[in-house]
Amino acid sequence: MKKFVLVFLLLFIHSQVLANENQNSKVTTSISDQLKSLQDLYKSGVLSGYEYEKEKKKILNK
Repeated sequence: MKKFVLVFLLLFIHSQVLANENQNSKVTTSISDQLKSLQDLYKSGVLSGYEYEKEKKKILNK
């Protein structure tokens, strides 16, 4: 029974570490990449000028 608990805890901790690494990699998108994507959406007409400026301020204030 102790081996089962130990294995379970090790697997649980490992899954948490992997989840944190995955989350961190998503956050590391550079501000310049985010702004470029936002500008592309604006130029293609997906975003209005107001929406573009609003989202740009959100990115720059992070």
